[in-house]
Amino acid sequence: MNDTAKLTGLAHIGIFTADLEASIAFYKQLGFSVDAECAPGPRLTFMSLGTCLLELICPPDPAALEKRNANGWIGHVCIECRHIDEVVADFKARGIIPASAQVAYNEKILGGVKNIFFDGPSGESIELFDYLKD
Repeated sequence: MNDTAKLTGLAHIGIFTADLEASIAFYKQLGFSVDAECAPGPRLTFMSLGTCLLELICPPDPAALEKRNANGWIGHVCIECRHIDEVVADFKARGIIPASAQVAYNEKILGGVKNIFFDGPSGESIELFDYLKD
């Protein structure tokens, strides 16, 4: 057995934030629940929605967040959903997604998908993703 056979899948996605409470409140609006919290040092909060696990990370010195790695970073967090048009309408009504944001459709990706991008409270990009095939 090679080492890659020991890898079992995504554990979580880490998101740095200067305002942990705002991030927790935002992700709760999306349906996430708080699973665990930890401090001192960086304050960490793990939140889950289905099989999606986020780790919100608030460093002791939020100014450290200005030092983004020039070699790359997580581009976005993608949350799978069903009936994306209904979800987006609800999120727009609650002010989570800007009214001007539009759902896109691409029939060439994975048998067809609908998706939309919007920003979280710490500038992270969030995508909702609805597979059109069952």
